[in-house]
Amino acid sequence: MKKFNNIGFFVLSAVMLFSIIFFTDMLDMPDIYLVDRDVISFSDGWTWQGDGYQKKFHLPHYFDVDESEPLVIRNTIPDDLPNGAKIVIKSYMQSVIIKIGEETVYAVGHDSSKFLGRDFADFWAVADISPEHKGKIIELTLFTHVSSSRGYASKIIITSGTGLLGYIFFQKGLGNVLATIIIVLGIVSIIACILGRIYKEKRRSFLYLGTSAIIVGNWFLGDSGIFQFLTKNTYYTTRITPLMTLLSTISFGLYIRETVPMKKKRFFGDFLTLATIIHVTVCLILEYLGILGFRDALPVTLVLIATFFGYNMIIFFVEVYYYNNRRASKELRAIFIFLFFGVLETVHYFLGGQKETSHFILIGAIVYIVMSLFNQFKEYQEIRRVREDKERFEKMAYTDALTGGNNRARYIKDLENIVNPKSFAVIQIDTDRLKYINDYFGHSHGDIAIIDTYKVLNKNFAKIGKVYRIGGDEFSVIIKNANIDEINQITEQVKKEVDLIAKERAYDFSISIGIAEYDASLDEDIHATSIRADYNMYEDKKRLRNTVPRKKPVV
Repeated sequence: MKKFNNIGFFVLSAVMLFSIIFFTDMLDMPDIYLVDRDVISFSDGWTWQGDGYQKKFHLPHYFDVDESEPLVIRNTIPDDLPNGAKIVIKSYMQSVIIKIGEETVYAVGHDSSKFLGRDFADFWAVADISPEHKGKIIELTLFTHVSSSRGYASKIIITSGTGLLGYIFFQKGLGNVLATIIIVLGIVSIIACILGRIYKEKRRSFLYLGTSAIIVGNWFLGDSGIFQFLTKNTYYTTRITPLMTLLSTISFGLYIRETVPMKKKRFFGDFLTLATIIHVTVCLILEYLGILGFRDALPVTLVLIATFFGYNMIIFFVEVYYYNNRRASKELRAIFIFLFFGVLETVHYFLGGQKETSHFILIGAIVYIVMSLFNQFKEYQEIRRVREDKERFEKMAYTDALTGGNNRARYIKDLENIVNPKSFAVIQIDTDRLKYINDYFGHSHGDIAIIDTYKVLNKNFAKIGKVYRIGGDEFSVIIKNANIDEINQITEQVKKEVDLIAKERAYDFSISIGIAEYDASLDEDIHATSIRADYNMYEDKKRLRNTVPRKKPVV
């Protein structure tokens, strides 16, 4: 039945997957797809104020404008408009004003007093078009302080609301998917850190790795503009990419510091992380005050990032090739792959006019995070194995083989750990006539007598103290916060249970007990208390003097 269920599950799963892929038009139903993919290009026929609106241009295009001059271009609204039409343009750190006829239908960044910061990051500018706008002149004004975006107009489209969602997502479809995967991996890493703390596993490296992954994922999702569908927070949607750029180095530095044990102290690495924290703080303050924007601080940011990674690469090479640091070797391979894709991304970014990021850095980030998670998991397994071995060997070292309880080594260690013996009590117990049991009934019965003694002691004293077997027939109990009345009550109960056990055994079975509370006037330390308890135990054993066992073995 189990085998049939397994086969049936996989067969049904395969059939369903096949039907989803190949039977797309199987049912005679109207189209219920919710996303409108009808996107109209509106990039042709634009005229420029700079040449008197004489020549027509195709977008995207760089126009030759002066440093303080806005770019003003015009076109005519087409007659063929979809329902709920919107005109869409990607702004690259530019203020955007859109006029149709004499009406201003969209304006972002024209009044700097209303926006936090000196300049914008990239965002999608979207304006509604009404049916009465057909055939009217549309005027687009773009302005920026950033030289790489000055005079630049990206391609323009006309689409509906759902069409815009699909358009923006698929502009960087793979990038959005990769960024989402990175964020999910980051969340998984942070959950691993939380679970580790629950199970008393301090794995902050998972926390820093997860934070770095979420930062990188947000970085690229922000770059795609998809956050404009998720939040109305203008500061977040226009600043997320530069903010994440600034934070990424800090989180990565903390991850490296936590993860890779170095033979040499990494003072300069810690200094670079601190310098980056100070740099980010200063950038936020200057940006808030409108003195400098994130873009203005980009050269310093890039120098810090390059210095940070360059220094760490050197340190890793020294650790790997001079000190044979295996953990650094694993991290070096992952960082090298990430930096390789990072270099490709940087080259692509500057060759492309500093406009769009590609998928290189995302692929590198995913490879790096997956490799790091794998390395962390392997290291966790190794640490867990070592700890379990240590715990097992420690348990063996402090466990009595016959009773399974604490042995003499644990007893001595626990006594030595008692710095302030006030309110402690020690009980010494001896199994009576063990030699007689071994000689006449055999060592197997002697072992049973020892086990019986331990069980009755542990059953009654474990709730207030710790029971030890400290010799062949000798036992001890250490009690903290001792209450002599409670101890005496338990001792009486122990004696009663010993008498019941004795009735079931073929030999005489009894125990001797000595109790001593720590007394500062009598005891120099807890060891002296133990000696007094031992003396009291031998006093109790005197009751057996001049007596002989009543039970003899059957011949």
